[in-house]
Amino acid sequence: MILTNITLTDFATFRGSQSVSLLPQSSRPIILFGGKNGSGKSTFLEAIRLCLYGPGALGTAVSREAYLDYLATRIHSNPNALIQPKFASVALEFRYADIEAVHTYKVIRSWEKRSLHSVVEHLEVTRDGDFLDDVEGNQWQDFLADLIPPGVCQLFFFDGERIQQLAEDSSDQATLAEAIKSLLGLNVVERLQADLAIYISRTLRPNRNGQQNQELQSIEEGISNLKQELARLYRAREQCKNRCAELQSAIAQLEAKIRSEGGVFAGNRQNSLQRQIHIKARIAQHEESLRDFCAGLFPFALIPKLCTELRQQLLREESATQIRSGQALVAKAKREILARLEISGLLDDFPPLTGALKETLLRRIRDEIQKPLSVEQVEPTELVHQMAIPVQRQILSWIQQATNEIPERLRILGGELETLHRDLHKVEAALRKIPPDEILRPLLEQLHVLHKELAEISKEALLQDDTIRREESKLADLQRQYNLAAERIAQLAAQRNRLNLTHKIQKALEEYESVLLQKKVVQLEKAASECFNRLCRKKDSLRQITVNPKDFSITLYDKQNRPLPKNQLSAGEKQIYAISMLWALGKTSGRPLPIIIDTPLARLDSDHRRLLIQNYFPAASQQVIILSTDTEVDRTYFAELRRDISHSYRLDFDPEEDCTKITPGYFWKDAHEAR
Repeated sequence: MILTNITLTDFATFRGSQSVSLLPQSSRPIILFGGKNGSGKSTFLEAIRLCLYGPGALGTAVSREAYLDYLATRIHSNPNALIQPKFASVALEFRYADIEAVHTYKVIRSWEKRSLHSVVEHLEVTRDGDFLDDVEGNQWQDFLADLIPPGVCQLFFFDGERIQQLAEDSSDQATLAEAIKSLLGLNVVERLQADLAIYISRTLRPNRNGQQNQELQSIEEGISNLKQELARLYRAREQCKNRCAELQSAIAQLEAKIRSEGGVFAGNRQNSLQRQIHIKARIAQHEESLRDFCAGLFPFALIPKLCTELRQQLLREESATQIRSGQALVAKAKREILARLEISGLLDDFPPLTGALKETLLRRIRDEIQKPLSVEQVEPTELVHQMAIPVQRQILSWIQQATNEIPERLRILGGELETLHRDLHKVEAALRKIPPDEILRPLLEQLHVLHKELAEISKEALLQDDTIRREESKLADLQRQYNLAAERIAQLAAQRNRLNLTHKIQKALEEYESVLLQKKVVQLEKAASECFNRLCRKKDSLRQITVNPKDFSITLYDKQNRPLPKNQLSAGEKQIYAISMLWALGKTSGRPLPIIIDTPLARLDSDHRRLLIQNYFPAASQQVIILSTDTEVDRTYFAELRRDISHSYRLDFDPEEDCTKITPGYFWKDAHEAR
């Protein structure tokens, strides 16, 4: 299995839709995510678990209400938005190989907050771009659990808390037992053992009813009577079906005859008549409208050239009238000005001027005033019509209507009238095809009688079907009662044999569990010892790790084959031991799953960190996703890992925006940084 892409949409601190490629390059298995504390590394791992397992990501005992409340808290909250997001989703794409081929799966888990206490979840699973038609939609979650069992997934998707849990003495055996059983599928065997124990306890209970031969005889009589009644009902229903078939055939023949006589058109007679009346009324309305146009301005629309010439002449006369009025006003103004110049003493306020000079000045002014202006030089236009301005404006308006509006309205009206006449022709042609009522009436009456009889027979058949269903249900109930009574009678004779067989099955399951467990424990011991010795700084401190298959207790042996209590290991060595167990369990599982590790180096010293960097991360799986801080995978460790890094990303948390953004690259810019 290889994770190829993940898309987070308004999930927790991740705002908007952010998509990240997780597909590793050839011989570069590591996908490195860097982020400070609180930037969303654990949230990223949480999103993958939630997408795959839904409620199972929170544990087995979580209620549906608690799970929906949890989903509501996983919708991103934007402090700067007036409208808060109400929808979130996680989409995970991965490749998974089965016996046939390598398939590409895409899992989209989305949820929407409809109200304060209402959250609706939706799961979508596709394979090679198509929905899983061979699996019902309500079984998609179970399909994912079978594809990647949650118990096995815990060995591959883990964080520092998981490592710490395995490192603690108090939880070591229980955690290891749970992992191994989930790894081998022994939890299914244990459930089967428990079910067999319940079966044995129920089988050993005394039979309260005893043998009831009389009850069996009574049930047999009831079954016999019901079978006879059902046989009668089956015959009656068969007769009804035959009669229905005869009537349907007769109706089909009669309808064919009616069609040949034109009966198809007869059914539309009334509609055709009503449509004929409606069309004629519309035609009359349109013709009346045409008459109104003819009585009005329509004649002028027939002489558009004359109307245009008349309009131009009226506009010229209007302009000439305005010019004449202006000329009269100018002449009147000149006379008034000349009269004022004649007033004595006009230039008395100018003492330096002599009488002759004043006279010359006044003469010059009078000459200039008497010169004609440009408006006075306009040639007069002949006024042919000499109309009043309101009358002239009304005539111009009529000319405008006659030359522009009326032709367009007449064109539309003529087109509609032509369409109506064509429709009227079609309706009248259809009416001519309808035969007279005296020809069709006998056939229609006969058809009505046949339909009525068919309806009665069909109703009778339905009643018979209901009766048959009731009787069949009674027969089924009696047969179930008979089987139960017969089983109770036969139970005493077969009880001992079944119990013996059950005990044999239990013993076989115990032997199967023991052999399988012993085989896998040997593999686990070898893998754990190899992994620990590769990762431990003190190469001579440990030789072997053993696992007791009965109680899953762990024993460590040193180089001299002496037991080495785990409490004598340093804190860093305990962390290395826990990582070694997870690595060994993953190897023993035989499942090529990716490994996702959240803050794996937080509790390790520099030597153990270097050993993990050199020996674990590049070889742990074909795809290793590391979620680290800048103090765990620093510049030095990044340089050592660079040749094995396929992609690197950085999780940046903006406290003002209260959101995390995923950007390519690690904490610093490096010319040789892997992408």
